[in-house]
Amino acid sequence: MYDAIFILGGSYVDENTLPEWVQSRLNAAIYNEKSAKLFVVLSRGTPHKPPPITSHGFPVDESSIMANYLIDRGVSKCKVIKESWSFDTIGNAYAALTLHTIPRNLRKLLIITSDFHMPRTKAIFNKVFSLLPLDIFDLEYLETESHLSISQKETDSLKAWIERSNTMHTLCDLHTFIFHEHNAYNTETYVHSKSNHSDMDLRMYCI
Repeated sequence: MYDAIFILGGSYVDENTLPEWVQSRLNAAIYNEKSAKLFVVLSRGTPHKPPPITSHGFPVDESSIMANYLIDRGVSKCKVIKESWSFDTIGNAYAALTLHTIPRNLRKLLIITSDFHMPRTKAIFNKVFSLLPLDIFDLEYLETESHLSISQKETDSLKAWIERSNTMHTLCDLHTFIFHEHNAYNTETYVHSKSNHSDMDLRMYCI
């Protein structure tokens, strides 16, 4: 039995619709429902495009669309938890650990994402969860078929993460990286437009 299944976001079509590859991730979670105590849907959105807006003018988080997908297909809302802070895979892992895993004492976890996204997801989650100075987590991974190939952006982002993460030894190191260096979260995000970011900056933005 998994303490929780974490399902990574991967963009959205509109306030009610998710891309096929995200639906596949959620369908895989539903298939494993009897093996999980909780479902945690990850992602506020993406820095690459604005969020969906309701008819009343309010933004919709990606995790809300994902949660609705699960609930509409029979998953009890009591089992579904949203993570509505992160904008990329690094943020997904950090928020999963600090907002949900540690407070709820979750140990055995299943992490679901698409095949093209899995190498980077494993590298990020394994590193982030290893930074807690306790060897208490059992991480398992499940990849879903997307019919999409691994892009050069994915390859470059993985390489950049491995190089940078080798300098991280504590959660404090990761926190400093996220809130001072990562362009999806640091204060310069609100000063410079996306067009001013270098290619290396954009590698740190993840799907």
